[in-house]
Order: sequence, then C-alpha cells, then structure tokens
Amino acid sequence: MQTIFYGKKISGILTLLPETEYSFEKDMEFNSLSQKQNIKLQKTMGYNKHRIFKDNSYVSKIAGFGLNYMFKKNLLKKEDISAIVLSTTTPDFLIPPTSNLIMNEANLDNSVFCMDTKQQCAGFTNGLLQAFMLLNNIIDAKKVILITGDVLYKKPDRSNTSSYPMTGDAICITVLENTSEKEPIYFHSVVDAKLYDALVFPSLGFRDLTNDEKEKFSSKKYGKCDSLNCLHMDGQEVFQYVMHNVSKYINETINFSNFSKDEIEYYFFHQPNKFMVDKLAQKLELPHEKVPSNVVTYYGNSNSSTIPVCICHNAKDELTYNMKKCMLAGFGAGLTYSGVIINIGKFDFCEMLITKF
Repeated sequence: MQTIFYGKKISGILTLLPETEYSFEKDMEFNSLSQKQNIKLQKTMGYNKHRIFKDNSYVSKIAGFGLNYMFKKNLLKKEDISAIVLSTTTPDFLIPPTSNLIMNEANLDNSVFCMDTKQQCAGFTNGLLQAFMLLNNIIDAKKVILITGDVLYKKPDRSNTSSYPMTGDAICITVLENTSEKEPIYFHSVVDAKLYDALVFPSLGFRDLTNDEKEKFSSKKYGKCDSLNCLHMDGQEVFQYVMHNVSKYINETINFSNFSKDEIEYYFFHQPNKFMVDKLAQKLELPHEKVPSNVVTYYGNSNSSTIPVCICHNAKDELTYNMKKCMLAGFGAGLTYSGVIINIGKFDFCEMLITKF
C-alpha cells in the first residue's frame, strides 16, 4: 500500500524512560553462558544498558503523566488536542480502550477522538499513517497525539539469553499537526502475513494453542523458552526477513518518493539490535553516520518506540533547529514493514525524561 500526504509535520517528541536501569554486565550473572560467550553477544548485538518500567506501572498512567508534564511546561495545550492515537501491545485492560483511559488521566474534553492500534515494531510509522488521516479528515483539526510504547518487560527473566538482553521499555508522545508547507510525505506498507509465526507472544489471547504449536514455540529455534507468557522469536527467520524483504521494501519506498538515497539525510530505523541495523545499512549501501544503530545499546528494544527514541537520542539538538529529509522505517511482528519519507525538524520540543515509573 502506498499513499502520499501533504501539509503535515511532527512538531514535538517527548520520550518517557523508566527509572530502573539494568546493565548487561550485571545481567551476565543470571544466565548460563560463559563470560566469553556473553562478551561476544554484547559486542555483536550492541547490548550495554536497558531500562524497564516498574511492576506497578501501566500505559495510561505513564502516558497521562507525560501529557500533564507537557501541559505544565507549556509544550502542549489541552484545547489543541483533537485526537489521540495509541500504539501499544500492553493495554491496561482488554476493555475499554487504553487511549480512553489516557484521555481521563489527562482530563481532556470529551470531544477528543481516541483510538488504539496494536502494530508492535511498525507501531510508530503505522501510527503516523493514522494520525495523518485524522488530520486530513477531522473538521478544524488542531493536533493529533501519537503515543507509542509498552510496559512489556515487568518482572524480566534475566536468564533468558534469547530475548531479554535486547528488551527495554519507553513510552513516546509525538505531536502532529497540519502545516501550510505542502511538502509531500511518502508512505509505503507491506504485510507478509504468512510469516506471522516468526515473532509471537502466544499467551494472553483468546486462541487456544495446539500441542504442536506449544511444542514449536518452546523449541530451540524460538529461544527454548517453556513459558508461553513471553516473546517467542525465530531469530534467524526475522533476520532473513530484514535482510531480504525489508531491504527490498526500503528501496521501493525510496523509488516511490523519487528521491535518491543520498538526498535522504537520516535513516531512523526500528532497532531490534545493533547488529541487524548495521547489516541492513550495509545491505542498502548507506553510510554509517546516516543510520544510527545505538538505541539497544543505551535503552533496549522498546518495540513501537525505538524510532522516536532514536530521533531524541541521536538528533534532538540538530533537529530542534534544522529541517532534514528523513526516512523512518518500522519492521517486525506481523511480519510487517512500513516506511515514511518525511521532512522533520524545527521541533517545538524534543526531550527525553527519566520518570519515576
């Protein structure tokens, strides 16, 4: 699916980080790998530190805190919010929508439209699509708030060397609005649904797994985790998908935009780990300095929030004052890809905040 939007901009990003930080050096004490194996894993994947929200945290509480912080600091006005789009894998409740609960936490007017989406690794880029469509269609639309992130890793299993070292939590609040500048924004999405089982959280849904499925998801191929209540990933399948499919889709997105690779000044990709992002950049023949790959090194893989975290960590000072042509690409669970080519910068704010959560 391809489409073009005009006259839209990202006017600010707030990244909310957990207070609790774990170091990979300390994590090594909890797994069964040798020190040599751990050091090799750390060097290859870029693991160093990651942050995880506390047990009593939940999405609406953290996002509500962030919005109220923005109101207090005059970064955002309540009356300017026309809609909230939430992308999360960890809703407060199954019913009602968590975006409604965020609306309540922030004490917003009942005219604000709220919607939840569940897009995981492509949550930020697909969330931009939803926000842009709302800005197009809400009468007298002011600002749409895109909230991404999870509280997925509370009570982490530090012995799990398959997924735990890369995990991390962050909730990001991105403000979008219409602008008089009519620069095109190119959006391109591909869903490879037949590959869905490469990345699965098989518990907490209404589907009863067959014995064959339980055996498959607990196999060595998926990290040899017996508990269904955790992430099960066929790492090799995901890696091959990124190298072969995602690299092709990124080139298709660039061709769709009619820009050259050199004209794009930053590539902000979803960040499963440093190794995968670096290999993707190499496959695409992109210069290292244009493709930051250090998010997992400092914060862990925060699912739908890695792209705004990457922007805030690597380019917030530059993008506060300058406009850059950027490519944003989310890819993973689904298996899903979505890419956006957009001018971003001259933000009203771009801030990272370590919270009490």
